[in-house]
Amino acid sequence: MTSVPHAVSRLAVPREGIVTVPCYQARAFNGRTALLAPMGTRVPFDFASLTDRDFALLTGERGEAWTVQALIAVDVDWLVEVMQEADRRDRTLGVEIADVWYYVSPVHLEPTVVNGRYVVVGLYR
Repeated sequence: MTSVPHAVSRLAVPREGIVTVPCYQARAFNGRTALLAPMGTRVPFDFASLTDRDFALLTGERGEAWTVQALIAVDVDWLVEVMQEADRRDRTLGVEIADVWYYVSPVHLEPTVVNGRYVVVGLYR
């Protein structure tokens, strides 16, 4: 299995089905952007777990007309910490993967922890 982000399009997000999403970890964080690298592991994500509001947010436009491009999983404790740091600095939280910058946001309004430590997030551009 490869560790590239699981590609999705806001126009083609299914309402059900299970996919495996690659896990990423931070190599660095500057208060706004985290440099992420694949861990080589994957976790399951069930599209049926999205509420109507989660689905609307995932498939809608964010910020400056950004739309979802991919899904990855990150450590829940790390995500909470960096989201708080970005919020304190009044900045948008982003990640960089393979030299590409994305706005990042959990796919569930009420974050759902998978495999005891991961949260699935959307990557927006």
